Amino acid sequence: MKHHKELIRLSNNIVRDRDAAEDIVQEVFVKLWRNKDSVHFGEQIKHYLSKATAHTSLNHIRSHRKYYRLDDFEQVKNLTSQSGTESVDYTELELRSRQAIDRLPPQCKTIFVLSRHEGLKYQEIADNLGLSVKTVESQMGIALEKLRNDLKPFLSPEFILILLALAALLAKFFL
Repeated sequence: MKHHKELIRLSNNIVRDRDAAEDIVQEVFVKLWRNKDSVHFGEQIKHYLSKATAHTSLNHIRSHRKYYRLDDFEQVKNLTSQSGTESVDYTELELRSRQAIDRLPPQCKTIFVLSRHEGLKYQEIADNLGLSVKTVESQMGIALEKLRNDLKPFLSPEFILILLALAALLAKFFL
């Protein structure tokens, strides 16, 4: 497995647990094997594997959140970006994402925080704020579009989704 060690290192940088990182990378390779007939990567396999490993690692943290301490998150400094070789300064990304969230219109920001930071469903947000579900969906769409546009100069388009997921997860521990 050509990229195995590099992917374990990436996952371990995120989850800070070598055994979990090995399991995560194995899971990524199993998913790739199961979908081998429908997926064609060419030379972009490293990009796919890095992205899938980072995403699966974030899902692992999300599902095991009670086992992770704040200190674990403070140690995460770099995430591998799309090429697998470029490093993205996590501290700057966190700052930029927080600034982008702060610049959202008030209603968009409230809905975004309730959804992504508090984990409320759209119906729950609508009930809490006295809005229709359609309004919540619309405002969330506006928020996500503004965040994508604000963060685009700093990240590859594919990596923005990973950053937003990480920012939402970390905000639960930092805010």
